[in-house]
Parts: sequence; structure tokens; C-alpha cells
Amino acid sequence: MQSMKTIQHAMLASSLLGCIPATAGTEPATDTAAAEAPTSNATGLLLGKLTGETAWDRAWSAFTLYKNEDNQILQEFSLQGRLQMQTIYGEDGGVSFNTSDYKDAGNDESVWGNDIEARRTRFGFKSKWFQNWKFEGQINVDTDGRDGTSDDHTLYKDLYDLFITYAQSDALNISAGKTKVKFSREQEISSKEILTIERSLLSNTLFPGELTGIWASGKGIADHWLYEFGVYGSDRQREFSTFNQGAVVLGKIGYDYSSQVGWDSAIAAFHYMHNSEPGYKSTKVESNYSFGTSPSFTDSIALTNDITHGRFGLTTELLYGFGYSGTPEGAKPIDQSDVFGLTIIPSYFIADGLQLVGRLQVASSSDPDGLRVPGRYERLVSGDDEKGNTYSSAYVGLNYYLYGHKLKLMNGIEYSNMGGGDYDGYTFMSGLRFSF
Repeated sequence: MQSMKTIQHAMLASSLLGCIPATAGTEPATDTAAAEAPTSNATGLLLGKLTGETAWDRAWSAFTLYKNEDNQILQEFSLQGRLQMQTIYGEDGGVSFNTSDYKDAGNDESVWGNDIEARRTRFGFKSKWFQNWKFEGQINVDTDGRDGTSDDHTLYKDLYDLFITYAQSDALNISAGKTKVKFSREQEISSKEILTIERSLLSNTLFPGELTGIWASGKGIADHWLYEFGVYGSDRQREFSTFNQGAVVLGKIGYDYSSQVGWDSAIAAFHYMHNSEPGYKSTKVESNYSFGTSPSFTDSIALTNDITHGRFGLTTELLYGFGYSGTPEGAKPIDQSDVFGLTIIPSYFIADGLQLVGRLQVASSSDPDGLRVPGRYERLVSGDDEKGNTYSSAYVGLNYYLYGHKLKLMNGIEYSNMGGGDYDGYTFMSGLRFSF
């Protein structure tokens, strides 16, 4: 509780600091014209200056409280957040399931009524200071407004991210704090911009979560190369990692070949991740927070290729996870085999604002039960045998963009089959995505 209050106070203090130096860093004016010049480029809600050519632009610019690149102290202070809602219906072998079943499976806090899941609800800030420093953070909002099963009211669920970045140039950014560890191309793309309602099975299986650490990244090296390297505490916590249960090391190197082929974007990359404590889960218990488990893999690799050109886009990635057998501290024994998978996501704008999206994913494991059907949402009806050795699925969807990725409607249907397990069915998903 004390750490929760500390986080809340820190984020509130940052918000207040962002409101103070709106006129800092300017010299006293000697005449009327000079007095007007230093603030002529300043915009933001606090100054009553919204920007943009359309009503949509001006509405979203209200989330920028202050912005002025000429200010030597504070260049920008903005609010950020997202609200993502969705509803589902599916069938497996004649047995149906829907959002209400997901609620009854222990997810009542995130389901409004019986039919709408608040998939993600986050709120925070982002800011830029002294030209080269960036500071930002978000919390996951408790959508039912209660602290677990108690009657205490709170909007705070957990700290999603909070980090500071020194951005010397595009070639060198150094960051420290808590952040999402972005292994695989699907995880690199924010949930605000993913083209499918849910990410693929293997991408989620290998995902280590939001961790605390230090990392460096850059792009434009010799015009084409990009990189990232980071070291994180492997334990997933409500606020910050404790650094006493191993480490996750992530390295990436990529090559941007868009200029060479004349496409809008084209990047191929190699990702490598090492986990020194596979399967670790904190032994702490909190009524309003579920501690995540570290992936049961010692090493993971990904080969990715992402291109866009005109109306067309294509994301392709190969994933491999090296399994682990043993007993993590405070956890049950693990016997996880190697896993391998391929994901292909094509997309095409069939009209302005209307995008057709597909996804094909196949995954396999070296042992009979090395894969498990996704918790969203196939596990609701997977029966006693929710594990298998091969998984395949095909997704097709339509996305309608009202204001780009900031406000869009998503609809998709996915057929999935778990070889060696019980699941063989489809799920229809429909959602609204709002972000700022």
C-alpha cells in the first residue's frame, strides 16, 4: 500500500511540475513585439491553444497540456492513455462461450455487465525536458473502482510503466525504469496499433511482461541499422522488480531496407532473449493484483520482417523458445519442451479507413503437451485436455478507422485447433479502441 501511494504521489507531482514552467526559459521582453515572440510557438490546453486542421485533430490536441520546443526547460507535457473494450462469442464442438463465461471464470473485475470486457484501461503522462530528456508513465486503471473484494475505493490497479530516457540522438537513447519488454514483432507494436484484436499464441507464450531495468536503443546507424539492448529483473511485480530473482536480457539488431526497395517501410530484425529464472512467480499475494509468471524458457529467438507499401502491409516472424525443466524457487516443477512457430499477418486497405486483416499462425512443440490453448478465450471450453503439441489458427478481420489508430472499430473471427488437445473451434471478437 505504501509503494502504491508513493507511485501515485510521484505521478501527481510530475503532472504538477508539467504545469509550472510554461513560461520558463525566456528572456524578459523589451517591447511588445519581443514579448509576444517567445510564446508564439507555445500551444496546449493550459494556454487555451488547440492545434490541428480538423475537429478530430483539435479534440485530440486537448490531451497536450503544454508544448513549446523553444522552451529550454519543458518542451512538452501531455496526458496519455487508452480504453479498449471488446465482446466475444465462440463455439467448440457444439459448446458455446461468450464474454459472460469469461467473467464467471474469475474475471468479473474487468467485465462491465455481462457482455463488455474492459480489455485495457490505462492512464498516465509523457513529457520532454531540457531538449534531451523524456519522462513518462502509465497505470493500469482498476475498472470496478474497488480494491479487490474489499469496500475500499481505488482507481489504481498496478504500475504499467514508468521510465526516464536520455535521447542524445536517434542513434542513442538510454532508458531506465519499468517498461514492457518487447520481444517479438507483435509485442513491439503497441496494443493501440496491433491489427488483430489479440496477439498470437506463441508471441504471448514467450512474452516476459513489464519489468524493471535499463536499456539502450538507436536507429539510423550507417543509414540503415537499428538496435536495442536491455537488462531487466525477471520478477513481475505490481510496481518495480526486486532484482533478487534473476534477470532477463534482451538484444535486437535490425536493418531498414525501405529506401533500397522503394517501399514506405521495410525492416528485418533478429531478436534474442535470455531468462536466468524461467518459471519464477512471486510468492506475494495481493487481493487486487495477480503476479505474473516468468516464461518457462531459458532462451528465445525471433526472426522478423515487417513491410508496408501503399495500402498493403505484411508482418512475418519465426519464433523459437528453448524449454526448461526444473523447479523454480517457490514454484511447481516445470517440464517445458522447445517450441517453434510461424506467424504471418497480411493487411490491405480496401477503402479509405477500411482495412482487411488476416493472420495465419502455426506452432509446434517437441513434446506432446508443450503448448497450451490461449487464456483468451479458448481455454474457457478446452475441457480437461487444454495442452497439445501443434496449434494452428486462421484469423480474418475488418478494421474501421474513425481517427486512425486513436479511435477505431475492430471485428475478427478466428478458427483455432490444438492438435493433441481438446480444442477445435472458432471465436468471433468485436472491439472498440480509443487512445490518446
